[in-house]
Amino acid sequence: MLDCGPRHVRGPRGPSLSPSARAGGVAFLTAAATLFLQVLVHRIVSAKLLNNFAFLVISLTMLGFALSGVVLTRWLPAFLARLEDALSACAALFVLTVIAVSAAFYQVEVAQFPPLGGSIALYLLRWVPLALLFAAPFAFCGLILGALLSSPSLPTRRIYFFDLVGSAFGAFAVVPAISRWGVERSLVAACLALLAGTLALATPRRRGPRLLAAAAAVAIVAAAARPGAVFDMRYPSGSMLAQARAMGAIEHVAWDPVARIEVSRIPPPDPDHMHFPSLIGRDRAFLGRFRRMITQNNFAFTYAVDYDGRRESLAGIDETIYAAAYPAAVPAPRVLVIGVGGGFDVLTALYYGASRITGVEINSATVGILTHTYRDYFRAWVSDPRVRLVRAEGRHFLATTPGSYDVIQLSGVDSYSGTAAAAHVFSENYLYTAEAFDLYLERLSDNGILNVMRLEFPLPREMLRALTTAVAALRRAGVPRPADHVVMITQKDGIFTAMLVKRSPFTSAEMDRLEAWAAKSPLFAVSAGPRVNPHGENMYQLFLSRDDARQEQRFVAAYPLDISPPRDDRPFFFHYSFWRHLLRPDPVVIDNFPVMEWSLVLLTVIVGLVAALGIYVPLRRLAAAGLRTPGTWRWVVFFAGAGVGYMALEIAFLQKFGLFLGHPNYALSVVLAVLLLATGVGSLWSAAIVRVLGGQLRFVSYALAAVVLVEHLGLLPRLPALLGLSFPARVAVAALLVGPVGCGLGVFVPTALERLKPEAPAFVPWAWGINGMFSVLAPLLSVAVSMTWGISALLLSAVPVYLLVGWVYPRGGEVSPGSPRP
Repeated sequence: MLDCGPRHVRGPRGPSLSPSARAGGVAFLTAAATLFLQVLVHRIVSAKLLNNFAFLVISLTMLGFALSGVVLTRWLPAFLARLEDALSACAALFVLTVIAVSAAFYQVEVAQFPPLGGSIALYLLRWVPLALLFAAPFAFCGLILGALLSSPSLPTRRIYFFDLVGSAFGAFAVVPAISRWGVERSLVAACLALLAGTLALATPRRRGPRLLAAAAAVAIVAAAARPGAVFDMRYPSGSMLAQARAMGAIEHVAWDPVARIEVSRIPPPDPDHMHFPSLIGRDRAFLGRFRRMITQNNFAFTYAVDYDGRRESLAGIDETIYAAAYPAAVPAPRVLVIGVGGGFDVLTALYYGASRITGVEINSATVGILTHTYRDYFRAWVSDPRVRLVRAEGRHFLATTPGSYDVIQLSGVDSYSGTAAAAHVFSENYLYTAEAFDLYLERLSDNGILNVMRLEFPLPREMLRALTTAVAALRRAGVPRPADHVVMITQKDGIFTAMLVKRSPFTSAEMDRLEAWAAKSPLFAVSAGPRVNPHGENMYQLFLSRDDARQEQRFVAAYPLDISPPRDDRPFFFHYSFWRHLLRPDPVVIDNFPVMEWSLVLLTVIVGLVAALGIYVPLRRLAAAGLRTPGTWRWVVFFAGAGVGYMALEIAFLQKFGLFLGHPNYALSVVLAVLLLATGVGSLWSAAIVRVLGGQLRFVSYALAAVVLVEHLGLLPRLPALLGLSFPARVAVAALLVGPVGCGLGVFVPTALERLKPEAPAFVPWAWGINGMFSVLAPLLSVAVSMTWGISALLLSAVPVYLLVGWVYPRGGEVSPGSPRP
């Protein structure tokens, strides 16, 4: 064991650390590596499979922890008898499984995400079993933490404190690590830190653990020496980068906490064989300058034109749909581009003589490519005195920077990647919510134009939803006839549309210029506007011709898809289906498969079966005698509820504060770190907190529920008004709101474990497994709740859960699960 007796072994410079301190150090390192790896796996899954299923990573983490509870329920005495050997062996196995599973996941052949739902089940069944392998390294972390928390000789509250502080450190460190080293090197660094630290604090005595440690060290050296060979990304077959990889055209890969950015050489595109010819035009001389392509997670892409600084070299860019706003814009406009990418929007603005261009880009890796890695390629426009590049989130930049713009351009702004902090990464986007459109209109000049461009479907939904959101924003701004303020320009086959929105009505002269510009192109035409809406020839025209708020609401309600304006509390712009489509597919909408709903159902079934067969059944058999003890159901509900409630609050807070702090990554570095640190402090002070609040744990649940309700009703709604504060001040606000909740959350599990250890020590790993099993399902349930009812509903759902947790906790006179005392 970790020298759990009274003696201290002296080293050459004095006494060694106490057993409690060394156990705390191991718990700190293990928890930090766990959180660190969780975020890295999130990025790996996003880059390989899009972000759509990256929220499953949290479930994989907790599945590994739950599996560790099963193992400890059976072999805890053996673990505790040789604790140093067990800890070092688990650290070595963590390293070996992390590297092996990651390398396998990188190289396995995976099909692209199916466009229609008929094959969604087969798609999930192909890759989910492989993704479940990531539960293995988390299981070894769970074994380390579970063994330390179960040891009768170690203080539970102190170990739990170091556990959570380590998680907070991992949350704080992982974003700069990805930015500086990338995912692969960060993964190797995490393995090295855990292995070296564990061997130093719990030196193995037997040959087996030492050999495992040596093998792990060799694996680390191999992965560090040749990361490109060990982590060789095989892209989904048929994808853009799969073809580029086959031709050896991928030149550069850069990791960003938001997305994986790739730069590839390309031949000039052929407009006759393009899905979106309106994006590139038909000028062959101009297309000859298309020499690079920048992709994000192998999905969202942007062309990088070789611009030499001469306006003539951009001739042909005026024939693309990117230019839609400029025929009606004021001369020498002031332009804001949200989502710079390869700079196509910036080049369009330069061609039309913009006097000032502000390009806001959220991806630091993209900014690095533009200004450093490929600075010679992009120098002509990046160094133009009219151009200013800003690394920031678009909404936050607009809300905190004064000034108005004559053109605000959003051209397909999304990476389909999610963020390192995102939990609902299936489809959330805060750039297309009702609050975002209110802000865009507010920051337009009197004759300014908002240009939002996105792809569209045979039965319109994406741009139709953008239209309903824009019209609602115009009505909130006091516009009596929104139809006079909107023009839609659509590619001839209907699969791409630009929406132009003005605070003032489009004038006859502006419409003349727009129609003349569109008439010259064989690729697109005006599909809706003041002069054509009465025709009612498409859904855009039909909606705009309603010209009455109540009629517009009826149109939205009657539409077979969800095209209602999304809100910041429910920012799922790309989610159009309803739960009812699971049982009653709409025959009118042949291409609308409820992907999110079916995915959640199938994933819940798959993960639930794994959890039931791999965790609950073994626990039931291993603890059969104790489970027959009266009152055991209380412990089941307690630890299950604690897992579900904590995950609900964690996920809700991550979403609530991402926009407020100015960048979604700050939600991870600040909010999650503060939450975990405060939970650790609550664990350390849990006895005092229970005593101050009346001596019973249920009073802590009452206090926690009250704090959550007060913040939801009175404090969180005030966050938008505080966006103008300095960043340190906003961090302080987030800490003041998250900290008290975290302190309350930290009381429950250590208090229960501290009570179980003397009363029923065999039930400590069992409780660990039950808590992990329900934490496996919590992220899936959280996605379903937030996408159906909103993030606030997810936050509030934790209140009854914790009230139940406090109510079922066995009180002093009640029978606790029976087990032999130590």
